[in-house]
Amino acid sequence: MLRIPGGIDALFRQVTPLVLLGIVAAALLEPWLPGGAWLRATFGETVVLRACLCGLGLYTLLLWGESLRLHGILTGVLAAFREHGRTDSGAARTPNPAARLEAARLLVAALGSADPQIRRTSQHNLTRLAGRDLGADPVAWQAWLAEQERT
Repeated sequence: MLRIPGGIDALFRQVTPLVLLGIVAAALLEPWLPGGAWLRATFGETVVLRACLCGLGLYTLLLWGESLRLHGILTGVLAAFREHGRTDSGAARTPNPAARLEAARLLVAALGSADPQIRRTSQHNLTRLAGRDLGADPVAWQAWLAEQERT
């Protein structure tokens, strides 16, 4: 699965409202844009409108791609939970290690949530995945996760 560094994800979420506000501002303030007369004379009267539509279209495609990526991650997490502990004719089944690690990464990240219910649920599910309870401290779970990724 494609992993995008956390910094890009965070930047994408922070920049989204600014990009959209910039597009709206360009459309509304088009008559007063510096160089607007040159743009209209060179590229036509609707140049700013076309640029705004192109910007919105491209950003919509980026958001669609992000939603597909998140869907893939969440599907993997759900599959890891379904496979965990499942048995075939009484024999324990080994869950997909990559999906299990991806689920653990998301749950460890969720331990840092401001919502206490999310933290409790994440800890409960991490305990199920790990087979032991390391408490509510994200640092302990990050150490466990680093150990799992090495093995």
